[in-house]
Formats: sequence, C-alpha cells, structure tokens
Amino acid sequence: MTSQKHTENKSDYQTPEVLDYIRKSFSQEDTRHTYILNQMQKRNLPAIQIGASEGKILQFLIQSCHAKKAVEIGTLGGYSALWIADALPQEGKLYTMEYDPIIATGTEKALQEVGLAEKVSVVVGDANKTLKTIEPFGPFDFCFIDADKISYPNYLFWAEQNLRAGGIVAADNAYLFGQVHLDPHTAGENAPAILAMQAFIKRLSDPSCFAVSAMIPTGEGLAIGIKK
Repeated sequence: MTSQKHTENKSDYQTPEVLDYIRKSFSQEDTRHTYILNQMQKRNLPAIQIGASEGKILQFLIQSCHAKKAVEIGTLGGYSALWIADALPQEGKLYTMEYDPIIATGTEKALQEVGLAEKVSVVVGDANKTLKTIEPFGPFDFCFIDADKISYPNYLFWAEQNLRAGGIVAADNAYLFGQVHLDPHTAGENAPAILAMQAFIKRLSDPSCFAVSAMIPTGEGLAIGIKK
C-alpha cells in the first residue's frame, strides 16, 4: 500500500472576490468604526489593526463563552477594542493595554467619542508589568493578544493564570508574517520572534494546558484556545 501525503486544504477558494463578498455579508462596519479608523489616520498610526472579518470572529468567540470581563493586550487606535466592547453585555468591561502613553491618550479620547468611556479602560505601560494591576478584577472571560510578538509566551501564561475555566484566549499574527515555521537557528535577527511564537503555539496546543485549541486560517493566523 502506498502512502499519500494528507493535505489540509485540497482547494483554495479564497479569491479576493469571495473574501470581499463574505466580509460584506458578515462584517459590516458602522460610523463608529469609520471614526476610529479616520482618527488613526489623522494621528499617523500604522494601519496594522485587525480587519472587520477578524473583529467579527472575536465577537463570535466572546459571545460564545458569555464573556463579561475581557482583556486586550495591544490597543493602538482602539479599532479592535470597539469590536470587543460591542460584543460584551451592557455591564461588561474591557481592560485594554497600550504601551505608548501618547497613543493611549488619543485612543482613550477616541473611544470616549464613540460612547465607550465607561465600558473600556485603557491601561498604560508595558503589559508585562501592567497586567498584574488588573488581576484583582479577574478572573476574566476573554483575552485578545495583539502586541509585541516576543512577549506572546508571557501573555499566554498570564491568560492561562487569569482566565476562568471555559474562558477563551485569542492571538492575532500567529503565522508571524509567514515565518512561524522557520528554523530559528538559521533565521538571523528574526530568531527571537520565531522562538517566541513557536513556544506560544506549543503551549497553546498542549491539551494539558488548554481544553481545545485551534488556528483559524485568517490572513495573519488567529490562534485560539479554551482554558481548562
């Protein structure tokens, strides 16, 4: 008997036309999303936020675990924070971490302008340190990671310690811009990020740590796991 290599996806129908149709069908933005994006452009922030389709996936995950308390690591202009906050109930709360105090000030103002002054708290500083300051408000139901890639293992460990059982962690850019599979010993200056992301994926995919984990094949790779 000859063995055949198993292929995960025998066909790829993700043409730009199909993706545009799906986005328009499931991931409509409103005037608040447009406002946040316009403010980001005026503030010269890099356009590295998630897309509307990823925002909708986050909302699906948040509501599937009936989240009330959420954490976001990596605020930037507040676009993803808007998607997350909208998925929480009226009494829900999002704590979002932003390293840069100047960016944080502008984003906090933008989030206030779209009606999220009470629902979202922007925490300023290095998340490796500031996450500890919100631990008294836990345990949390949902954690979204979209910040410096080298710290992903640290952020995942924090989520593992501070999510309730059944809570969900999600992390963007898990493909590491197409480099996650590379041998870090031959990756040069990219080695630290590759080592970190591989350690992150190894931990997240370990069934002794997370009950179920998977990679949603978005353009950037959205890794998800359910806390045991």
